[in-house]
Amino acid sequence: MNFILQNIWTIAILPLLVFLFIVLGNKLLEHLDRKIAMFLSIGTTVLGLIFSIVAVVYCVFDTTQNFEESVIWLNIGNFNFSFGYIIDELSSMMMLIVTSISLAVQVFSHKYMGNDDSYTRFFAYLAFFNFAMLGLVMSNNLFQFYIFWELVGIASYLLIGFWYKKNTANKAAQKAFLVNKIGDIGLLLGSILFLYFSYNFWSYESEILLGFETLKPAAEVALAASGANIFFIISMAIFLGAIAKSAQFPLHVWLPDAMEAPTPASALIHAATMVTAGVFLVARLYPIFILSPQAMEIISWTGAITALLGASMALVQYDIKKALAYSTCSQLGLIMMALGAGAYSAGLFHLLTHAYFKALLFLGAGCVIYALHHQQDIRYMGGLRQKMPIVAYSYLAGAMALGGLFVSGFSSKEKILSMLFSSNNLLFIIALLVSFLSTIYIFRTYFLIFEGRYRGKSEILSIEKSMSGPLVFLAVPVVLLGILLSSAFDDFINLGYNTHPNSIILGFFTTILSLFALWITSIFYWDKFKKLDPDLLKFPLKPLYKMISEKYYIDNFYEIICKIYQKIAYFCSYFDRLILDKSIESISHLPSLAGSGISRLQNKLLSTYVLISVILLIILSLFVMSIINLIE
Repeated sequence: MNFILQNIWTIAILPLLVFLFIVLGNKLLEHLDRKIAMFLSIGTTVLGLIFSIVAVVYCVFDTTQNFEESVIWLNIGNFNFSFGYIIDELSSMMMLIVTSISLAVQVFSHKYMGNDDSYTRFFAYLAFFNFAMLGLVMSNNLFQFYIFWELVGIASYLLIGFWYKKNTANKAAQKAFLVNKIGDIGLLLGSILFLYFSYNFWSYESEILLGFETLKPAAEVALAASGANIFFIISMAIFLGAIAKSAQFPLHVWLPDAMEAPTPASALIHAATMVTAGVFLVARLYPIFILSPQAMEIISWTGAITALLGASMALVQYDIKKALAYSTCSQLGLIMMALGAGAYSAGLFHLLTHAYFKALLFLGAGCVIYALHHQQDIRYMGGLRQKMPIVAYSYLAGAMALGGLFVSGFSSKEKILSMLFSSNNLLFIIALLVSFLSTIYIFRTYFLIFEGRYRGKSEILSIEKSMSGPLVFLAVPVVLLGILLSSAFDDFINLGYNTHPNSIILGFFTTILSLFALWITSIFYWDKFKKLDPDLLKFPLKPLYKMISEKYYIDNFYEIICKIYQKIAYFCSYFDRLILDKSIESISHLPSLAGSGISRLQNKLLSTYVLISVILLIILSLFVMSIINLIE
């Protein structure tokens, strides 16, 4: 075990080598066999999964200390900038999530992307994504964390804009990149301020600059040095990075557009990588946030608003991928709400279960999209359970988890609801409403896709085992995680923060509520029990429906801001070109004009020189006389 732990850094380096090999040897792979790219990428991921399991086992059975290694690569004064890795409960859990879901996505991608001309490039991007995300979760200090944070953003940009010949994909990638830059700037400024106010601690008390192992005492030093108000600003600047990466209000607008990525990439982005990086940031820097009650309050309410907005917007989507995208916003908001309210282990348990059931749902949607020749509108689906039963039942397992019915999602949601019930009644009501809406929107998609009659016109393709196999692989943890870890997870990862036991009465009540939501959904969307047309609700609720359909006009507001900024930029450009540039050009001509005038005086005529001399003598005399008069 020690050998694996000492060399566990290789599971991040190997995907980088695969990425470089595919990129540099792309022409060679085309001549040999492009499947080599797939085998190399999957092989390194399998190795990463084995090492991750060992890391989890180590953290389960050896709770006395974390395993950490680092090397100093730059020394500036008293500061030692280092690169290293840490194996603790949080990092080992994230490594397991990343490698297992990435493995399922890569196996799925072989068939899904099989006919794409850029097959090898796609696997190169997946390998680079693995490198960036594993480097992020294994980092043992904030300096290294920020480097991989930026690399995750670059990898997401590449995957979202993978089909770069599509204008919509290009715009979606640019939107995601620019929105996340706002968060990146906040994280950078917050990290610099935190380092400034905790300077004495890092200079004399810690060998690793901004190391996570000594973050708690460093945060206490920073709080004492800066004061509560400045420390709150530091916390909020850092949290801005999490808001952008995890698509929290008001920087959530990039995530639905990111559905322009291939569906396997969407599963990876939404389940195991980019969007969970923001939640992971809050969890990793929890010793900072927990010292600022105002920051914790804002984190919880940011999550609450995002959860409610995301759930409501998922209700009106007809694009299956966008419905799942808004679901991701909502569920991550629920996790943020839990972390802000102090439910540390409950929030991370839901992060774990959400990763698996959301990956399962996205890959299930990918099977449907593939079978229907890339049709994504659920109005043109239906009756697919008979054609693809494995996909249907796997998707149903994911829907039950998301809807809080019996499987893993039920257990993790109950932990969050139990904590909120005992600490904040208003947040508890919002979380309960979000849970109710979650059941409705996810079973709405299930009924419209898999039940009733087929409403499409295209031929339904068969799903091969290479695509259905990963669904079964992901369905196992979706079903079993709640049973296996419901009581043990708090002991595994609470890290000294408060935990609250589940309430049997509350669990019974939420189950009844979810079943009621399921019944409502069935009478609107399941042909077998359908009694009401969902369009009947659009008329009495038309203003509300329109507002939700228009995404609460948040995107429109940003478009107005962008247009105003564009007008200002055009004006500045006009002012720069026609006023500043012309003025500078005019000034540059003055010496030339003066020289030209003086040169005309040099005409080799003695009379001209005498006249100039007399004029200059008169001017000099008048100047001297004026000086004398002033002195007298």
